[in-house]
Amino acid sequence: MIVDIDLSTIVVLIIDDSRYARSFIKSALNSFGARQVVEASDAPEGIQIMQDRKIDLVLADYDMQPMDGIAFTRLVRSGEVPHCRDIPIVMVSGAADMDTVMLARNSGINEFLAKPVSAESLFRRVRSVLLNPRPFVEAGPFVGPCRRTMDRPPPDGQNRRKAAPLPKPKPLIDIPPGIAQPMVRKAMAQGAQAARTGGERSSRRRFKAGETIFLEGDVGDEAYVIESGRVAIYKMVMDAKVVLGEVQESGVFGEMALIDDEPRMASAEASEDTVCLVLPKAALKSQLNRTPDLVILVLETLLHDIRKMGRELAEARARLKARKG
Repeated sequence: MIVDIDLSTIVVLIIDDSRYARSFIKSALNSFGARQVVEASDAPEGIQIMQDRKIDLVLADYDMQPMDGIAFTRLVRSGEVPHCRDIPIVMVSGAADMDTVMLARNSGINEFLAKPVSAESLFRRVRSVLLNPRPFVEAGPFVGPCRRTMDRPPPDGQNRRKAAPLPKPKPLIDIPPGIAQPMVRKAMAQGAQAARTGGERSSRRRFKAGETIFLEGDVGDEAYVIESGRVAIYKMVMDAKVVLGEVQESGVFGEMALIDDEPRMASAEASEDTVCLVLPKAALKSQLNRTPDLVILVLETLLHDIRKMGRELAEARARLKARKG
């Protein structure tokens, strides 16, 4: 993931009744460069904050009490909160079925983000809202950003808009030249610094195409950052090699070793000649302890990867069963 926008001037409001959810989202936003992040534990508190100070972006939870995210969005779009009618709103929801998504969309949100939230998906939504704002429209009971993502007429040919949409707004931020930096490179720099100050050094290791880097069940005590090449992550299922994914340049794998001492849950093999920066757990431990944001992001990445691998493994087992049946 490349952070190619400057969020330092943007004021973000997080409205969620879960303290953990607010903490994670705030930490992720901070890691993207956002320095002005405000929290509210429910919608009424969020509305009060919006009345007291200028807010550029709202991340609101769908399921809250006493006012849920849908009611909050409709209230903002109605103009009841002064000077905030067209503020960008990203709805965060644990339910992602079509009915929920359409209900949120029709309430006037700008983007929908399903839980569990990953740092990458959060950044994509924030980036989209800030760089690609949509015209604000009124169409019957709907008030909010234009829901038409393609330049074509309404499906039934009937235009229900009370007035033509406003011109497309200018982006809230620009992409300054030269600031694009992969987050992993920042982590690499922090890890290398930690290795130097901790008395242990990270090292580079070269793997030939087809060479095994580690096997499922091995003890994990280091993580890898690919400087060049590609690495396949796979599991053996019913004596069959099932590739779960491929990590490319600047990608990180084996990160579970940074958190616990559990055995490797999958194997890693170089798909081509590959050079990796090897980060020992001991070298990063003190740095991780001093950097809560990084700890949270690593944990989030781990959980996201486990879920993804679990889904793909289930699909692989189903295919193998069907093939043998």
